[in-house]
Amino acid sequence: MAQWDPDKGRLRPTWTVRFTPWATILGCGLAGVLTSVVLVLQLLTGPGLDALNAPELALQGALTLFGAILVISLVVGPTLAWGLGFALRTQTNQFIHVIAFAILGLVLGALFGGFVGIGSLLAPAAGIGCGLARWFLTPFAKI
Repeated sequence: MAQWDPDKGRLRPTWTVRFTPWATILGCGLAGVLTSVVLVLQLLTGPGLDALNAPELALQGALTLFGAILVISLVVGPTLAWGLGFALRTQTNQFIHVIAFAILGLVLGALFGGFVGIGSLLAPAAGIGCGLARWFLTPFAKI
């Protein structure tokens, strides 16, 4: 798991699967966008659509929610993505990475959604968004 670095004179961990920092930030932004799209589709196609009397109010709420999800994914996302990537650094099966990121999104969606009362909607949306974002970034992985 470690490799000797002659330049620094110490051991360093080896990463079998790695991404550049920009790919990580791109993936977190993509996860936020996909999560928002899935959440808006859930809200528009789910039951209780008659309760949205004012379409402009629904649009304003959707845009506010989209911005909040995007900001949270860009602030919290890179740290968590790096941590999960570190845990999976020796696993070369990309499908396992996609599943792990989907589970991470599901857990985070349930936690953050619980604060605003939409955990049952945000959890699956975040799971789908994070899993799809990791799947879309598979060509950028350096193995």
